[in-house]
Amino acid sequence: MSQGKGILLAIVLGLIAIVGYNSVFVVQQAQSAIVLRFGDPRAVIETPGLKLKMPVADNIVYLDRRVLNFEAPAQELPTRDQKRVLISAYVRYQIVDSLKFYQVGRTQANAESQIRSVLSSTLRSVVGNVNLADTLTPRRAELMRQIRSQLTQQAAAPYGIAIVDVRFKRVDLPPQNSEAVFNSMRKQRAQEAAGIRAEGSREARQKRAEADKERVVALADARRQAEILRGEGEGEAIGIYNAAFGKDPEFFDFYRSLQAMQEGLSGGTTTFVGPPSGDFFRFFGSDSAPGSAQ
Repeated sequence: MSQGKGILLAIVLGLIAIVGYNSVFVVQQAQSAIVLRFGDPRAVIETPGLKLKMPVADNIVYLDRRVLNFEAPAQELPTRDQKRVLISAYVRYQIVDSLKFYQVGRTQANAESQIRSVLSSTLRSVVGNVNLADTLTPRRAELMRQIRSQLTQQAAAPYGIAIVDVRFKRVDLPPQNSEAVFNSMRKQRAQEAAGIRAEGSREARQKRAEADKERVVALADARRQAEILRGEGEGEAIGIYNAAFGKDPEFFDFYRSLQAMQEGLSGGTTTFVGPPSGDFFRFFGSDSAPGSAQ
């Protein structure tokens, strides 16, 4: 009998342990829990800790309260200037109303599928109203704010979630358009370079003409100043010569005769044959001084 009571006691204790284990659950710090009683939501628990539930009747669904993110596949979208651009984006969101999220979306995958669908149409609408260049400039931040606002209205609020941020992960040109855009940019840069070279050549010709004009004016002015100085110098020299030679006319006559001989008999091969007679040699062949001829 005692052995049978021990077995019964063990069975009772086991049942109590099983019932106790199925009567409690733990909510983590980053979670919220929805208590379902026979599939019907009865309570939403957002405070962490050990909680009680009815065994068998209650089922617990856990939801992540952290900021979640998912990436949308790259899309090829047309722009307002009839260009095409390849954009891949990602969305960061957070569950703020656990009960509504469960009632509408049930699972995280369903909610992300709805967000992805709305994101695709929103990207097409927003990007289609701007030029290609706007997606590559600081205005891109404004485009992302518009997309986040539309996502919040159309996809977030009905699902009990909040869109934290929307970002363009990558913005590229489709492969078939890259070469055409590159050729267009190359032609544009070539035209700009040709214009710059033409402008530089025009300025060079203009500066060269101005420099030539200034050079001609400077040379003419220098020649005029040189002629003036030369005339003044020659005038002063003549005055000095006249003053000097006027003091001794006979020496001046002798000096001028020597200058005439130097110019007339220049060169190492000049030979004179004949007597030193004539006015040219009047200072040769006489032992008397220049003044003794009187």
